[in-house]
Amino acid sequence: MKGYGLTSSAQALEIATKVCEVLGNGSGYAVDLLLETAAQETKLGNYPDRTPTGAGVGLCQIDPISFKDIQNRARSADRDRLKVSFNVDLSKLQHRDLAYSPLLSFIFCRLHYKLRPGAIPETLEGRANYWKKHYNTVAGKGRPEEYVRSAELVRGLVG
Repeated sequence: MKGYGLTSSAQALEIATKVCEVLGNGSGYAVDLLLETAAQETKLGNYPDRTPTGAGVGLCQIDPISFKDIQNRARSADRDRLKVSFNVDLSKLQHRDLAYSPLLSFIFCRLHYKLRPGAIPETLEGRANYWKKHYNTVAGKGRPEEYVRSAELVRGLVG
């Protein structure tokens, strides 16, 4: 049993794949990016959240600022797709709703990356740097080398 509402790595792959089918797979590497981000942020649900009401919430550790930014700036086409495919209305969600919902966490993670410039890199190292720049940011403690090591948790799940 994993944490954050996730029951298995296979379930993580299934949910990330469905989210990317609805919101786009970014040159074919968005599923990888979502799973690797969850691996880096929570060891794919294996690392307990020491601050469940703190900065980051859920499988992908979405912080309150990113949550509000996504709610405010998500494209209307993406909002419509989420409503039709998952019956999710971004405007009605609260930050804490992501805590035990891998689906919502992956949705917000994918939307976060969609609001950032540039294509999702095809290489693991490229995605590690992309994560650092656009997700963890310069102020974050994470390092691309850690991301690469964490990605081992999802090796074999995706292409």
